[in-house]
Amino acid sequence: MAGRTPRAAPAEVRARRLDEILDGIRAAGERITVARRAVVSALLAADGHATAEGLQARVQVAHPEVHMATIYRNLEALERLGVVEHTHLGHGPAVYHLADALHQHLVCEVCGQVVEVPATLLREVEDDVRATYGFVMRPGHFALVGRCARCA
Repeated sequence: MAGRTPRAAPAEVRARRLDEILDGIRAAGERITVARRAVVSALLAADGHATAEGLQARVQVAHPEVHMATIYRNLEALERLGVVEHTHLGHGPAVYHLADALHQHLVCEVCGQVVEVPATLLREVEDDVRATYGFVMRPGHFALVGRCARCA
């Protein structure tokens, strides 16, 4: 996935994924509000990492009444439900992506390039930390910072 440029999924694929995600939210006993549907739709349209501000801009195109606080509340609820993960890619704002596409991030501290790598990258470290300390890591929450091949 190194250097991957996200491409928007076809509309029918996004619509099917939207229905699947909303069905899962309903199955968890949660309501599907206009704002919640709009946030999930915006995440699907982003097809990658999106900031809360970027999601708000997408949502407000069709729903200008949806405020930033509502976006954050929905992102928190979606994360609690396991639909969304947020990650810190260095010093900028958190980015959000759908949890069904979990991955780890490598961020170059010189040029800012973000490389997506499999979520299993730190599996041995996770296992060691759990066995030694009884601690369950969430390695996808933060990016691994270093230097890319070009900047090293």
